Amino acid sequence: MRRAEAVSFSPPESLSRGRSLLDLLELKVLPRNYSSMLRDHFARLAYELDASLTRPSRPEEVEGWRRRVREALWDAMGVEPERAELNARVVRRRRKKGYGVENIVFESRPGFLVTGNLYLPEGEGPFPAILRVHGHYPRGKFQAEVQASAATLARAGFVVLAVDMVGYGDRWFQGHREGVWLPAIGMSLPGLLLWDNIRALDYLESRREVDPERIGVTGSSGGGTQTMYLAALDDRVKAAVPVVSAEVFEDQVASGRCYCECVPGIMRFANVSDVLALIAPRPLLLICGIHDDVFPVLRARKAYLRLKRIYEMMGVADRVALYEVHTGHGYFREMREAMYRWFNRWLRGEDEPIEERDLDLDSEYSPSLSCLPRPEGETIATLYYRKALELAKARRASPEEWIQRVGELRVRLIEDVFGGFPEELIHVRSLGKETLNGIEVEKLAIRTELDIIVPALLLRRSKEGGRRCRVYLSPRGKARAPSLGIVRSWLDAGYAVLALDYRGVGETAFSEEVAVKNSLVLGRHVLGMRVYDVIRAIDFLLGEAGFSEVELYGEREAGFIALLAAALDERVKAVHTLEMPATLVSRDGFSYPPSLFPPNILRYADVPELAAMVAPRPLAIEQPIGPHLELLPQEEADECFEFTRYVYECLGAPHNFSVISYASG
Repeated sequence: MRRAEAVSFSPPESLSRGRSLLDLLELKVLPRNYSSMLRDHFARLAYELDASLTRPSRPEEVEGWRRRVREALWDAMGVEPERAELNARVVRRRRKKGYGVENIVFESRPGFLVTGNLYLPEGEGPFPAILRVHGHYPRGKFQAEVQASAATLARAGFVVLAVDMVGYGDRWFQGHREGVWLPAIGMSLPGLLLWDNIRALDYLESRREVDPERIGVTGSSGGGTQTMYLAALDDRVKAAVPVVSAEVFEDQVASGRCYCECVPGIMRFANVSDVLALIAPRPLLLICGIHDDVFPVLRARKAYLRLKRIYEMMGVADRVALYEVHTGHGYFREMREAMYRWFNRWLRGEDEPIEERDLDLDSEYSPSLSCLPRPEGETIATLYYRKALELAKARRASPEEWIQRVGELRVRLIEDVFGGFPEELIHVRSLGKETLNGIEVEKLAIRTELDIIVPALLLRRSKEGGRRCRVYLSPRGKARAPSLGIVRSWLDAGYAVLALDYRGVGETAFSEEVAVKNSLVLGRHVLGMRVYDVIRAIDFLLGEAGFSEVELYGEREAGFIALLAAALDERVKAVHTLEMPATLVSRDGFSYPPSLFPPNILRYADVPELAAMVAPRPLAIEQPIGPHLELLPQEEADECFEFTRYVYECLGAPHNFSVISYASG
């Protein structure tokens, strides 16, 4: 394939006569934009997955089912349980009205700091204890409602440990949304939070004031999700109260959640009610807001009704309850007082109500509750980098050894990284043709799955054009293709050009973040879905369309899609990428789109190794970019793709591989 020209967005003169640039850019296939397509697709997949799950119908089936779900959940979390020293320290102590507060720091994993406030009752103890986790509160453990619940419980005779979630409060510098990178190294943000909270239980057990047989956990929204997963996987939790968080996945996927609530592949083995059922027979109270727009009450009711059946089959129906409040999304006083009653009943054996009164709270911005004066220790970025290097070392092989693994690697990428490809018949519908000054433009709707339509434009100089076709891929969609200089050059050289909107761009544009989150929980990552769209387009081109050769061209992240499609499909004759991300390994994080981090990819290959899977076919990597979208100088680009070059040399085709950079060092 010839080297790419500098991309021009001016229309070629031969096309612009009699038709404006605006007209060209409005070349659409579908009667109207189909932005709801991916939302409906995710909802359909969620419905099918939930319908496929086997749940117990008789009491004797419950324990075996719970064991299988728990094992699958541990695996999906990506947690590698290894209890290093907590290295806990108390950095400040204060007396308050009826209780004391200690500001504490411990390490959930070496160098990764967790900050918290330990609220201690007056007296000797040992006392029952509550782990107080929080959701996406701007102030973390400083938040007024966290302080209010912790102080009230402490005055009532509970030890309370209120911890900051990663990325919030004193831990603001560690990152949170950066958790989207973690699946690529086999971890997950929910798993990171889970392990923090497991180590928080370890810390509580280490305190002489705490009775380890009477520990509860509570939190709202994302904190409610943390409560659910911790109680489901750690039997030391004797009672749990997740607040404004219970739902059913098939209703939730259309809107998406934070990455901290997306366990990779969870819908393949469990719904929310199934995870909550792992808490049985321990006491569980679900609290929800009737006017909650974030976690609507209907979803909570559905989850509760499913959950209640398990408690009934286990003969402990009195240990699960749903409490509804006429509020919106939050942890309001009436909700907190219901939580106090629950813990008082099940952890102290008392039915007396506990009321909030005469609270002496600190300002949410007061330094008195702070544990770290300055950023310190590991972050999500550094954890990612260290693990990525470990994985690179583990998969290290000579080019000769690596070539022998390529066949198995293709299988593992499809199954373990992308979650498999569906087996469905492709259907292509022509929606009309028009000729623009010698270029025939055919509008195609390529149905790659039951509910996925990929709009495409097939461009040719004439009906009798060559039998070679180049596929144009861009995150900006297909619409600009007819006006690009590089596309004109391909047409002049006798190629046909298929410009397509892989799912979620162009005419089916959809939130990139929501697509990533939903595809994570569904177990079929959106990056793999997009690669699949390209492969199905190749099926059409080499089949019904009658082309003899197909080559791929992709810009930015679409270059990565093109590279992966060629790596997995040997029918692709050549690949050219422009400004493609060069690596998924970085010591200081990424500015890449979130869709570039599918689960487990670095267990098998980084970008240069994926590029080597194209060998010995022609591959041109033009202007590769680094983790923060910077153009790599030639020397750095050559070093990055050194392994790729070795593989091409080993296969006797060094002339078919080129890395081209115009950036200065």
